[in-house]
Amino acid sequence: MAFQSENEILAIVKGFQDRTLPKEKWTHDAHLVTAIWYHVNHTAEESICYLRSGIISYNEATGGKNTPTDGYHETMTLFWCKTIDAFVAANRSMRLLDLCNKFLQSELAKRDYPFRTYSKELLLSGKARAMWVGPDKA
Repeated sequence: MAFQSENEILAIVKGFQDRTLPKEKWTHDAHLVTAIWYHVNHTAEESICYLRSGIISYNEATGGKNTPTDGYHETMTLFWCKTIDAFVAANRSMRLLDLCNKFLQSELAKRDYPFRTYSKELLLSGKARAMWVGPDKA
């Protein structure tokens, strides 16, 4: 999905922050652009804290659960944060809109990208959901 304006991205971020974004709009792309916004506006460490707590509370506010099999996933969140942090650092001079669209159009944004370095068994495990686990493939 390509965004047409920065306001579209900011509306997703604001809806995430104030827990008003409809659950059906909390898509893979919405997760990614929200993470990009945090990495543009905060340090990597701050971004992780905001995203971790934000995803957990957003899930609860929209009727979701955070359990060993559903909801917040620590390894996936940290994997995407590390990927996005490196991308933002390499493209620091880009405007938010261009940065988001460039990332979403890259191989890095594909839903299956984490499975290039993680086996499905490990990444979908309760342990990986609860705590950071390193890649087992590459």
